[in-house]
Amino acid sequence: MATNHYFNHYGTDTPDQRLVESIVIESIKSFGIDVHYMPRTEVNTDSIFGEDRISKFEDARMVEVYIKSIDGFEGDGTFVSNFGLEVRDQITFTIARRRFIDLNFETGNRDKEPLEGDLIFFPLSDSLFEIKHVQDTNVFYQMGGLQTFDLVCELFEYADEAIDTGIEELDKIEREESYSIKFTLGTGAGTFTVGEQVYQGSTGYANSAIKGEVFDWNSSTSLLTVGNIIGTFDEDNQMYEYPFSIALEDDTTLLLEDETTNTPNSSTEGKLFFESGASYATTSFDDKVISTDAYANNVGIETVADSILDFTEGNPFSEGSGY
Repeated sequence: MATNHYFNHYGTDTPDQRLVESIVIESIKSFGIDVHYMPRTEVNTDSIFGEDRISKFEDARMVEVYIKSIDGFEGDGTFVSNFGLEVRDQITFTIARRRFIDLNFETGNRDKEPLEGDLIFFPLSDSLFEIKHVQDTNVFYQMGGLQTFDLVCELFEYADEAIDTGIEELDKIEREESYSIKFTLGTGAGTFTVGEQVYQGSTGYANSAIKGEVFDWNSSTSLLTVGNIIGTFDEDNQMYEYPFSIALEDDTTLLLEDETTNTPNSSTEGKLFFESGASYATTSFDDKVISTDAYANNVGIETVADSILDFTEGNPFSEGSGY
C-alpha cells in the first residue's frame, strides 16, 4: 500500500513542515533557556594549517535553546593532567533552525547555520562554551524536513581573545581573564574611563607604538589596569588617555547614554565634544605580574633564572676567551 497522499513529506516548506517547526519552536520557548550566541570573527587565519590563531567576538544575540544534557555536564569532567587541572565539561544544546536564521548572522560570509568555534554564554553556570560539533540531522527528516541543530559544546578555554559585544556581562570576561598590567601613576589630572584607549608618547595616539585599553581605574590609589597591550610601556613616559568625541544633540545640550543631559561650555550644533583626556606620570609597573592568574609564577621563575644564568657573558659557547 502506498503512503497517504494527504501528507506531503517531500516538499519544501510545506504547511505540514511549518506546523512541526512551529511546535518545536514553541516547545523550546516553553522548556528551554535564554543564552547569548557569539559568532567568532577570524583575525589572523593560517592558510597552511587552516586554523585561526587570533579570534575576536564582537557580536552577541540572545536566543532560546533546549538543554539536551539532562543528566548534567558530559565530557571528561575535571581531572589533573600533565598541564595541571583541566576542566573538560561538555553540554549539548538544541536550537531551532528558523530561530537561528532569525538572528541574521548570514552577513560576513557566514552560512545559515551555527559554526564550530562560535561561543554560547550559559547563564546558569556563568560560563562560556565553545561549539565543537554541529549535528544537523539529529531529528532525521521529520515530516520531510530538518527543524533543529544539536550543538555539542565544551567549556571554553580563554586565550586572550577580544570580547567587545557591548554587553557588560560578556565584555567583563575579557577584563577579568586576559593579560593586563597594573600601573601606579603619579601626578596628573583627569579620570580614565573603562574601555577607552591609553597611550604613551608625545606624537599622539595615531602615531604612538605603545597603546592599550583601560580595564580599571582606581582614583584613590592611582592604580590603572591596562589590557590589549601593543608595544612596551615605559616608566619614564607620560600615560595619556585618548579622548573620544561625541556630536552634540543640539546647539547647547549633550544627551548622555543614561538619558540625562550635559551642557558644555561654548558649543555649536554638530561640534565634537571631547571627554576626559586624562594625563598622568607613570611611576612604576611590573609586566611579569599577572593579576588575573592566581597560579602564575612568572616572578619566581625569573628570580631563580637570574641566579642561574649569567647574562653578562658575551659568548656563552666559548671556553673562557670571551670570543
